[in-house]
Amino acid sequence: MSTSIPVAVRFDNELNSFLTRVVQEKNTTKTDFIRQAVVEKLEDMYDIEMADRAFQKWAEGGKKTYSHEEMMKRYG
Repeated sequence: MSTSIPVAVRFDNELNSFLTRVVQEKNTTKTDFIRQAVVEKLEDMYDIEMADRAFQKWAEGGKKTYSHEEMMKRYG
């Protein structure tokens, strides 16, 4: 069984009005919209962190890189 934890977020009137219009147009709730936005942001941050770590590991391995221009000269 999943337990929900309430979280409070404060918006100024302009942002709240904009959010209200968007969720009405998308036929969803503020809660669901904000939850999905947070999930997407967290997933994006995680993906970037993993990519940065993989690149760092690759770069520390002494691999040579080639620019697009160098590749075009080599392989046309």
